[in-house]
Formats: sequence, C-alpha cells, structure tokens
Amino acid sequence: VSPDRSNDVIARPLGMVRCTVFDRDRLIATIEAHNLFVNAGLPALAALLGGDTTGEFAVAVGFGTGSGAPALADAGLTAPAYYKALDSHTENGAGSVTFNWSLTTGDPGAVGITIQELGLFANKTVVTLPGTSQPSPLLARKTISPIGFTSSMSLVGTWTLTF
Repeated sequence: VSPDRSNDVIARPLGMVRCTVFDRDRLIATIEAHNLFVNAGLPALAALLGGDTTGEFAVAVGFGTGSGAPALADAGLTAPAYYKALDSHTENGAGSVTFNWSLTTGDPGAVGITIQELGLFANKTVVTLPGTSQPSPLLARKTISPIGFTSSMSLVGTWTLTF
C-alpha cells in the first residue's frame, strides 16, 4: 500500500528573472522578479540526477504573448512566440546556476510580438533555434508587463535557478 502523498510539498528550484529593456540603446525598463519552476521541468531534473543528460538541460529562452499567471501545469508559452538559444551560463558552486540570454535587433522573428511571458526550456524535442517552434520541456515561466518588441529594441537578461 502506498502512502497518501497528496499533501506533500514538492521542493522546486527558486528562480529569479532579471531583464533590462533598451530602445535605440536607451534604457526604458528594468525587470526583476521571481519565476515559477513548473511541473514539466521536474522530470528533467530527475533525469539529470540519474545521469541522463540527453536534451534535459536548459538551452533556450522563449518570448510569448500570454498574460495568464504562471501555473504548475504550464507546458509552454502562448503563441505567437519566439525562441532562441541561451547565450551562456555560470554556476556559483553553491547550488545556483545563472543563464544569460538576449533578444536583439538581430532577432527579426521577434519583431511585432507583444512579449508578456518568458520561458526557460530544455530541448529534448530538438527544435531548430532561433525560431517559432517551441522546444520542450518548459522548465520555468514568468509573466511580465507587456513589451511591444520592435526592430530598434533589445532585451538583455539573466535567469537564475537556486536549488
């Protein structure tokens, strides 16, 4: 007989998203807020701990139009959306990893999107980045105040997960 685990709290990584928004190299907004590590990301963590690294690690950031609050059951972003590879990452040796990302004038596929959500993705499905096809699984999600992305804008950000 298995024990009733319906009231168990699942420990999740804590996340912090930081972003600066520029238009024509002029700072127009700064964002700093916590994110939600979603259920779809938990199997990726288990696989990594078990030694299976194929497609289970964070590789992409997504920019979507959804304004609904993040929920544990989220599996993706709302279309239209744009996805691109993370720029780099660093680990602090004490249980945190920071992913660096950007969206620049070199990303014409994002022009015209009203960005209201950000997503951190693994790429087990092996989609081509950058592009409009969503990688999977979604690891974490954050909604933000709307940003109408134009060809003169850039976003520079970090996504830190602490375990």
